[in-house]
Formats: sequence, C-alpha cells, structure tokens
Amino acid sequence: MNRHIYTLHKPAAWHNELWREALPLGNGLTGALVTGAIAEESIQFNRHDLWHGNRDDSPIPDITETFRKMREYIDAGDYISANQDNIMQALQEKGYNAACEGSYPLGWLDMKSVPDGMFRHYRRGVNMRTAEAFVEYAVNGCLYRREMFISRDSDIAVIRMSADNPFTTTYDFRLFVETDESITTENSIRRTAKDGSMAVHVQFAGTFSSVVHEDKLSVTGQEYLIFVRCSSLGSTLDMEAVSGETYDTLLLKHTALHTPLYDAVSIELADDEVFASTNEQMLSEAYEDQVSPALLERLWRFGRYLFISAASEKGNPVPLYGLWHGGDNMQWCQYVANENVEMTYWHTMAGGLAYSIPALLRYYTSKIENFRECARQVFGMNGIWISAYTTPGVAGLCVPVAVISNWISCAGWLCRHFWEYYLYTDDETLLREEILPFMYEAAQFYRDYAVPDHGKIRLYPSVSPENTPLNLFNLPTKSASGHRCPVAQNATMDFAVMKELITNLLQGIEITGMYTDEADSFRDLLHGIPAYFINRDGAVQEWMHPELEDNYAHRHLSHIYPVFPGTEVTAHNAPVLFEAFRKAVNLRVLGSQCNWSLTHMASIYARFGEGEKAAECMDIMAKSVLLDSLLTISNDWRGMGVTLAWANPPVQLDAVFGTVNAVQEMLFCRQKEALSVLPALPVRMKSGAVYGMVFPEGIIDILWDMSGRVEVTITARRNLETNILLSGKVVGHICLAAGEKEVLELYR
Repeated sequence: MNRHIYTLHKPAAWHNELWREALPLGNGLTGALVTGAIAEESIQFNRHDLWHGNRDDSPIPDITETFRKMREYIDAGDYISANQDNIMQALQEKGYNAACEGSYPLGWLDMKSVPDGMFRHYRRGVNMRTAEAFVEYAVNGCLYRREMFISRDSDIAVIRMSADNPFTTTYDFRLFVETDESITTENSIRRTAKDGSMAVHVQFAGTFSSVVHEDKLSVTGQEYLIFVRCSSLGSTLDMEAVSGETYDTLLLKHTALHTPLYDAVSIELADDEVFASTNEQMLSEAYEDQVSPALLERLWRFGRYLFISAASEKGNPVPLYGLWHGGDNMQWCQYVANENVEMTYWHTMAGGLAYSIPALLRYYTSKIENFRECARQVFGMNGIWISAYTTPGVAGLCVPVAVISNWISCAGWLCRHFWEYYLYTDDETLLREEILPFMYEAAQFYRDYAVPDHGKIRLYPSVSPENTPLNLFNLPTKSASGHRCPVAQNATMDFAVMKELITNLLQGIEITGMYTDEADSFRDLLHGIPAYFINRDGAVQEWMHPELEDNYAHRHLSHIYPVFPGTEVTAHNAPVLFEAFRKAVNLRVLGSQCNWSLTHMASIYARFGEGEKAAECMDIMAKSVLLDSLLTISNDWRGMGVTLAWANPPVQLDAVFGTVNAVQEMLFCRQKEALSVLPALPVRMKSGAVYGMVFPEGIIDILWDMSGRVEVTITARRNLETNILLSGKVVGHICLAAGEKEVLELYR
C-alpha cells in the first residue's frame, strides 16, 4: 500500500497561510483542508457552489463600432490605438461593468486540546486510494490518531478520533459569513448563515462524555466519531445516511465509489518500499539532484487523486483551486480557460476519467445564450464567443484587459475536450444533442470573423495568450492591462484551434448528418487557412504575419498547439515543420516560466520524444514551485532565476494536473498514424509499468525493464489497425477486431 499513501513528518508551516501545506480531501462537492496541528487544529471546509460578488446579468450593449475601429487601426499599422482596451472601455462607457465572482470558504471546525507532554513520532498523510487523511503522534507513550474522509456516497465528512487513553478536545464551528442561528448540544453543533447561503451540522457518535460551555462542546473519550454535513445554497443537513453506522462501514461505501476511479489506470515507476519516504525526504533529494522515479509516480498519483477528489458528475467543473481555496476571492479562483481549465482536464481521457467531462460541457453549454450575446454585441458575429474568465454566475466580458477581451479561441479550445470525449466514449447521443451544436456555434464565429486576404484568410484582432510581439513590446502603449500590445493579427494559435475545430466539425457532420447544408462553407474556410510561418531563427512564428516578431521571454506556449495539445503535426506526417516547432520551444527563456508552463513544456517535450528535457522540466518544478503538500505555487519567490519573479506567489493547481498529463505523455501517446509506446522515457525510468491506459480504440498495458525488454498488451474496444512505435521508431503493425487482445514482446 505504500505507493498509495503519501506522508509528511511535519504539520503545515507556510506562514499565515497554513492551508497551502494542508492535506486536501474531497468528494467533488465538498472539500476539506487538514493542517495537522496537535493542540489547535482548524479543518477548513469548502463547497463547489459557494461564489459571491458580481452576478451582472444586464444586457451587453452594442459596441460593434468599436470593434470595427480596432480593425481599422490594425489595417493602418497602429497597434498602439488597437491595444487601448477599447472593448472594455466602450462597454464601461455604456454602463456595462460585469466582474467575476469569487469563491469563498464555508467555515472551520476548530479542535482544541492540551497535550500533557512533548509529542514524538509525528506523521500525517493521505491514503490516495481511499481518499482518507490521517494525523498521528505519541505523547508520553500514548498514541493519538485522527482519521478523516469525505464520503462520495453521502456527502458527509467522517472523522474518527482515537487514542490509547481517554483525552479531551473542545470543538466549535465558525462559518465564513455572519451566523444567524447557533445551537450547541451535548452531541451536536449547528450553525446557520444569516444570508441563507450555508449551514453546517456537526454530530458526535460513540462512547464519550461532553460539556457545553460558551457555545462550544468539550468532549472526553477514547474513541468516537464526528460527522460533518456542510450545506450550501439550501442543500440538505440530513444525517440519516450515517445513523448507527461505523467508521469502517461508511468508509467501505465511500471507497466503492472513489477507489475504482483511482484504480482505473495505474503507473508504477519504483518498487513499493521506496514509497515509505516522506514528501519532505523525496523533495529534499530532488532539490539536491533530480526528481526520482518514485517522486514522479507520487506526483502522478497525487494529481490524479486530487482531480478525482475535486470532480463530480453532479457539481461544477474543477477550477484553479479545486475545492481547496484557502480564503476569500483568491487570485485566479475563477474558471480561466486560456490555458488553466484545459490543462486541468488534459489527462482525463487517457487516464480513464471520462466521467468528469460532461460536467465541464454542461457548465459551458448552460451559458450559451450569454456567449451568443457576446459574439453579436461585441463583434457583430454569429455563433458564440467565450471569455477566458467565467464563473457560475457570470458568463460575459468581466475582465477589463485586452489580452482577455480580444482573445477569440476559448470556445474552440474547449471543443477539443468535448470532441475527444466523443472519440473515447462513442456517445453519439451527447454528440448530437450537445457536443456538435456547441462546436457548430464556435465554428460559426470563426467563419464570420475570418477576413478574405489574397486567397487566404486573415484573423484580427488576434491575441496569442498572453504574449506581445517583440517589435511592439517597447511601444508607448496606454494600455492599463499591464500587457504591452497583445492585440495583433494572425496569432498562430487562433489558426491552429480553428483548423482543428473545423476538421472535427466536418467529421461530426459526416457522422450525424447534421448541418450538411453548411459543410461546404466550412470546407472553404478550412482551405483558406494559411501555412504556418517559419521565422528567421528557423522556428514556427507565434504570429503568422511578416511584420510581427517573436518574443521568446514568455511563459505561454500557445503557438505550439498543433504539436500539443493538438495532434495535427507529428514527426511522421510533417517532419520539417515538426522540427521548426521544436526550435520554437527550445528558444523559450527558462527564467520566464511558471509552474504550469513547466508542466506544459514537459508535455510538449514528450511529444518531441525528448524524455530528458521533459524530466528536466519536472526537476525545475520540484526545485522551485512544489510545496511539501505537493500543491504547486505559481513561481519561485526565492530569486533562484528559474521562474518568474513574484514575492508572494499564489497557489495554482493546474500545474499539479499538468504533471499527471506530462507523466502519461512520456509513457504513451495515441498519434494519428500509430500507438506510440514509451515515446519519451527518461533514462532514470529504468523499469516500470502502465496498466489500463486508455486510447479511443482500446486499452494498453506496458511493462519495461532494465534489459530493454518491453511487453505491450493491447485490448481493442473497437476494430483497430495501426502501426506501433517504440521510442519513436516503427517496430510493428497491429490489426485487431473489437474485443481481441494481443501481447507484443519488443526491445528498446
């Protein structure tokens, strides 16, 4: 079991923000953070649907004249005027001032006790396979232990308090907002918010004695249970699901739902006994030298565990903090979909977590009328335009910066996830009812937005998130956004996303027979996309226009989209272009990166077959942005020169999820023309195994050892005929009917 359990030998210690190093628990609806203190513990609870702030549903005014003027400025070569945040300024001048909501905590279960001596043998950790946290220590030979999980079955947190001898702990619960009703009895605590947004019911069960004092409950016992039901926006406070149940029986019901998700795919990179090392020990070794295979596996398992704990079929999709925002309205707590949302979900389909995608689809399709209004009122276009920033209650333009308000590829990039879901699941009902209609709306916008230009098409204004062409970087722009001149023309990413979207849409039209009368117009649009530009350095240029120069000192890698996360360009179908994309990545400046860009770059290097560079990105991440809790912060605040400089960096969990994808990409990738086995295996991964990795036509198991022997087992879910690549070289061809299995013995 060691590989499924991560441990720490110290409590959370980040000054004033202990939650950063807490143990995260969750069931997709309710989250908790356990810091692990002995005398004064405060377990924070969060809910997926607690958001407050601006929920502006006012109509978006018509500002299409402003958009037309921006195009006129760009036609005249006046990028300064085109970058004055004109769209948001025009909206605000007409009284439209929408802003994003912020997420906020539900409250804290305070636990206070007085140890009767110095503690020894302290450990805390999480069993990721059961989604169960523990804190244990000894005082004067008496072992104390807390265990906790949040049931995926009942949505109730279950805590078991135990020790070798009876002990006394005082409990209270503090809601984040003002409390209207506060009731404490000899076996329960109830708190209800004045605004009706939340409530909590804490119930104690087992053998104990208790005293109520000043609305707090003092409990004495040797072993007892605590149940915590968190209610948000009117959900139930009922405790019937746990009445008369033991900790173990409730855990069994919970793991019956959690563990199959966690076990759906497995990666093993080290022997089991290695995982007895604590997080601190593994990270110390990585800081001294490099990330070990065991730490890579632990990071993969932790990211997967964290995602499952944040993703429910019934709740909102997973935002940047998951269910673990440590405070109110934290920076980038919204759904940020110019990289972060997408990275959060990259690993899901190959990782057997398809269950999570419909919630993401529902989130965006539920706002489609707002997105149509944005496209029509701001740009004068049909179809949908989606802001990179949204929250459950805000779907319009809500971030007053040009780099967001002028970026057009959010909808198209999201469509990649939805189309991929169909390819893996064959869910033609969802394809017809939701996926293809959403893709059609996104493609309509591109069709209207594209401007004919000497037999090809031109896209402008066009943003490459969140970069500025080098020759515009020092212009005396008046932009208030902090970004110099991001609004330019013909961003490579815009064309790449557009090409992918329309290609997939045409395939969907062929499958369903929908929108057939418009297929030719989309084919014409596809044929009008110009070829990718190669710059003077031999690299793919970030803007497909001769007067715009590349700025390599930037964290975003948007223009590499055709290689990753897309699959348009590979070493086999376009070798010269593939090398130009490789050059573009190699020219990126290391000190300009951040946590998520390092994991993004690792996935890209894996597509290039460069396992050592992919692993080096993980090394840099471990030395700079990885906390003992395995949560990631945006950058290294210590001035070591390997990331962006920022004195108080926020937590960003997209890098945790990006690491899951990067490890998977090193070991397997379904390319258009082949199944690529161990495409970017670093030297340090001398042996290992992959079990149950998913691709559209089937499932693959891979075992390799130090002798160079590789055993590959392929089980086809549908008819499959393709090449097999091993470390980038063609080693065979396979032809299987649905339900058939084949075992191949290969050698590196």
